[in-house]
Amino acid sequence: LDAAGDPPFPSGAWLRGMHHAVGAPPAGREGWHESDIVTVAGGSPDGPACLVGVLETGTAFGSVYLRRLGLGEAVSIEAEVRLETVLGPGESRRLESVRVALGDDANRLLECFAELWGRTAGARTRAPFQAGWCSWYHFFHEVTEDHLLRNLDALAGARDAFPIDVIQLDDGYQRAIGDWLETNEKFPRGLAPLARDIADAGFRPGLWTAPFCVVPESQVYRDHPDWLLQNGDEHFRALAHPQWTPSVWVQGLDTSQDAVLRHLRQLFASLVEMGFTYLKLDFLHAVAMRADASDPRVSRAERLRRGLEAVREGAGEAAFLLGCGCPLGPAVGVVDGMRIGPDVAPSWEHASPAIIPGLEPVLPSTKNALRSILHRAWMHRRLWLNDPDCLMARSADTGLNADEIRSLAAVIGSTGGMLVFSDDVPGLTGADRACIGETLGLAREVDALGSRGVARARGLLDPAGIEAVVASGMEDALVAVLNSAEAPAQRAVPLAAGAESQPLLGSPGLEAGASVTLGPHASAIYRLPGVRKLAVFCDFDGTFSVQDVGATLARQRAGERRPALWARYERGEITAWDYNMLLLNGLVVPEEELDTFLKTIELDIGAVALVRWCADRGVPFRILSDGFDRNLDGLQRIHGVAFEYDANRLRYEGDAWRIEAGFPNPECFCGTGTCKRGRIAAYRRAHPRAFCVHVGNGRVSDLCGAIEADLTFAKDTLAPALETRGIPYEPFANLTDVVSTLEPLWAQSGVA
Repeated sequence: LDAAGDPPFPSGAWLRGMHHAVGAPPAGREGWHESDIVTVAGGSPDGPACLVGVLETGTAFGSVYLRRLGLGEAVSIEAEVRLETVLGPGESRRLESVRVALGDDANRLLECFAELWGRTAGARTRAPFQAGWCSWYHFFHEVTEDHLLRNLDALAGARDAFPIDVIQLDDGYQRAIGDWLETNEKFPRGLAPLARDIADAGFRPGLWTAPFCVVPESQVYRDHPDWLLQNGDEHFRALAHPQWTPSVWVQGLDTSQDAVLRHLRQLFASLVEMGFTYLKLDFLHAVAMRADASDPRVSRAERLRRGLEAVREGAGEAAFLLGCGCPLGPAVGVVDGMRIGPDVAPSWEHASPAIIPGLEPVLPSTKNALRSILHRAWMHRRLWLNDPDCLMARSADTGLNADEIRSLAAVIGSTGGMLVFSDDVPGLTGADRACIGETLGLAREVDALGSRGVARARGLLDPAGIEAVVASGMEDALVAVLNSAEAPAQRAVPLAAGAESQPLLGSPGLEAGASVTLGPHASAIYRLPGVRKLAVFCDFDGTFSVQDVGATLARQRAGERRPALWARYERGEITAWDYNMLLLNGLVVPEEELDTFLKTIELDIGAVALVRWCADRGVPFRILSDGFDRNLDGLQRIHGVAFEYDANRLRYEGDAWRIEAGFPNPECFCGTGTCKRGRIAAYRRAHPRAFCVHVGNGRVSDLCGAIEADLTFAKDTLAPALETRGIPYEPFANLTDVVSTLEPLWAQSGVA
């Protein structure tokens, strides 16, 4: 963040508005840096950071502005939510929510933001891994029916080499932009026979459209000029595309009109009826630019959301919708996949002969695409399936050299998003085919490591750029190291001492010191050995046991003092441990009465099964309790179950309790006597390869442990506390549910 802020955009507000929420920055923003939706700022690549983001749900666009204050490290961050609608007298609108979060890991901050955003907007993240072939990056606009059928035959005959599901026809088949049911002379049989051919060959038919775009040559334009967005008395120019129309200018549909929404529903219902159930929706920004709509109460974000919802209603819930060229926020909850960067290209740099000033970072190129894939890996399976754009592995008819092809493959494979390749299959060499097959296997493997994305870019806030991607689950980690510079560079690989790595995608072996020298634009990817060892940590009161021992006794013996003390805790006047001390220290409960009471405490129906499951598989199991050691010892004897535990201490003075904190952690927000975050972190320090699971039910003592763990099971008050913070968890009703979920995870670790 320099003092100058973002430089002025050199090509005007209209062009800037294709790529930013605001075409012209608001007055008074000189010296500020701008980000749409969300930003993370930190003083060092691996140090503390601050996230500010707008949880867009399709009613408004959010922008975040940053500037450095003076010569120090202080930074001012401001969020703006632009409602852009007309309010009648007495009318109100609820604004999109804004999240502010602090943390030690920029990736984690973004992942938690995406979790919360996804739940807020109803993200569709459960679609199966998508693998396919696309016509675009070899044939472009010149694609013909023969090209498609020739590649269909080749793919049908090479299922072992290319285990894909989707065959997608891209731009070039349509009679005119806007008339998506009619083909041109290069596709004489029309669309329906092509869909049948693809389905009969055992693949899912896919089709490209630009659903909100219209050109003067289309029937839609001629029949319904009143359906178009306006700029005063003229049709609004949504984009310039000389290959689509001799006039160059493309218009956008006005989705504030109900008639336009009906048209979109009918159109996509017809395409699905033909058999196209994988639908790529491109140039979606056209409907969300600053233009005049028939209904001024519908904001730009709402125009996009309404249009996408109409497409979804027409296509149905089973169709896979892929967004492309899309302002991201309004699409969350509607699309299943999303292009997260600009077009890739069969060249490292952009090959456009005419460079429009200001658009260099978004022009089609492999370099530009890789930058966005790396910086948006955190979105995968939290907002949708990430689409990194197509892999091109061909060694002929390309401007990419072998190192650049491997870099594209390594980044796509290690981030685990969708994999669609776009080469002329009959012309591929054996090495080309091997590259596609291996990359497909890697991407599928990374995607399967968890229900959410697991790939993390190392150095997300490093001004020098991202140099590595790490994807790790219960199995061996995959690490890709990158050099996007113009000179050779050495990259270190995080390899344990004495361990051996497995090079992938033709990567070179590692040098002494677990490093590799990479040429310009080169990369290498390795499988690193070592199984992550599962360890299970479980809360006791209300989780392992049905009742909360301490709370039940307090209600019985000190009920009159509890409400006032709890109110003080809720106001932040006392910590959780202060509450325990004021309520329970000195509590009179004769030992024989305590022992009798403990016999009434029931264990969860899956408690014994969870302990036995862990013991049978050699999985460490430990109770973490903000309760007391004496009670845990007694309950183990009563129920005939044995477990290790960390808890607070309880001793008797006569008939009165004397309690002492077991493992307090002044650096943690929990304020408990036994900090579960601290106990899990201590275990992780002693066992660096541990995969830590936490099981809990309460928002007071379990929240910090849930944040520290790799996987959390939550119920009762812990679940909404995690949802509020955007932190992922697995819901459970009882501990048998936990066992059922852990079994395949443990089997996946390779130690079964």
